[in-house]
Amino acid sequence: MPALRCPVCKADNTSGPNCRRCKADLSLLFDLEAHRDRLLGEAHALAAEGSWREFLALVEQAHGLRRGEETRRLRAVGRLLIGDFSGALSDASGSEIS
Repeated sequence: MPALRCPVCKADNTSGPNCRRCKADLSLLFDLEAHRDRLLGEAHALAAEGSWREFLALVEQAHGLRRGEETRRLRAVGRLLIGDFSGALSDASGSEIS
């Protein structure tokens, strides 16, 4: 799990539920990140089965929760494997057109 930046004081936090500096309650942010991690774990299991459309749907959900390099690359792979070559290319190049 990446460090979560406190929206109150901007300190990086790797454990919660409270900010290490200002003690703001970050439990919702940590819950959101845990949900994103579960989605990506389920997506990896679907990839192992070759269920590419379902894989891509979960990756899209995770990407919607927090955009990042990992989900952008996974989207590119998922789109490539379902035949969406232009979408895969836009994800691989880093442009967000969809």
